[in-house]
Amino acid sequence: MKKEKFNKNQFKTSFKTIFISFTLILILFSFLIFYISFNVFFFKLSDDFFIEVYPGMTLKFFIEKLVNNGLSGNKNVYYFYARFLKPGFVLKKGKYNFKKGSNFYNIIEVVGKGVSELKKVTIPPGLKIKELIEYLNKNKIIPEKDFIKLISNKDFMKNWPIIEAYNSFEGFIFPETYFYSPDIKYEEVLKIFVDEFFRQLNKIININDYSFKEIYERIIVASLIEEEAFIESEKEIIASVIYNRLKKGMRLELCPTVEYILPKHKKFLTYEDLLIKSPYNTYINKGLPPTPICNPSLSSLKASFYPAQTEFLFYVSKGDGTHFFSKSFEEHLRYKRKSNYY
Repeated sequence: MKKEKFNKNQFKTSFKTIFISFTLILILFSFLIFYISFNVFFFKLSDDFFIEVYPGMTLKFFIEKLVNNGLSGNKNVYYFYARFLKPGFVLKKGKYNFKKGSNFYNIIEVVGKGVSELKKVTIPPGLKIKELIEYLNKNKIIPEKDFIKLISNKDFMKNWPIIEAYNSFEGFIFPETYFYSPDIKYEEVLKIFVDEFFRQLNKIININDYSFKEIYERIIVASLIEEEAFIESEKEIIASVIYNRLKKGMRLELCPTVEYILPKHKKFLTYEDLLIKSPYNTYINKGLPPTPICNPSLSSLKASFYPAQTEFLFYVSKGDGTHFFSKSFEEHLRYKRKSNYY
């Protein structure tokens, strides 16, 4: 009888222990779920955030970038959620723009799907604004009327003080391949393009070390280089010719500045074209044109800020994409006669 009573008491004690342990585990589990959910869903980006996911980027590094750029919350929780609660999740390479207010769940959903779920557009280097308008309209990225309305909007310009100061977006649309969410507004798409320009420019220089005038003039020169150079290795040399001529007060005499004011592109300019009265015509005006004449590439921007150190004042096409460079007009004429292009 005593043995039976002992077993009952032991059973009751064991059941009570199991019940308490189970309850504690349930409470801890519930708290853990709540804590994870709170971090994943309630903490949000405090500002817009751009990130490029490249092959080999680790999940920890990706999360570190998010936390360092305005996503509050526990990075260990974010890692645990993506690593263990999202089976099969991998970072898909691509360039992503996340808006202020995005939470970790939103971000992981987009990056996990990858660029195939995003809208894609490739902006070629050297497009003028009017060409870009046609290009984006044709590719159903931004309708022509909406683009024109945006680049004329003074409030929209205020996002970038230098653009507001010069009242023009020409030269500030960075040529690149972009991936973005298809449900964002047209103004957000254009903002991505312009923000990328300043992000890339800031890689070349410390923007704060230059005045608006200095930066704008360098962008104008970059646009000239973009139109004049056919191969990358000559861009810095062409930049040096432009700066050398400007220092000496010589007219630049660059055909693309005349082509910029023509209604349609011409393979060859006529003598009459070179006499067109316009502040853009560098055959009749000294100095730079009033605005950039296209949207330059990164290499052209680099050449503009860091030109080669030469004494060249002239260059003429060889007809194969390269140029003869010369220091004197006499030498230039000899090369011109030698050129297969003329």
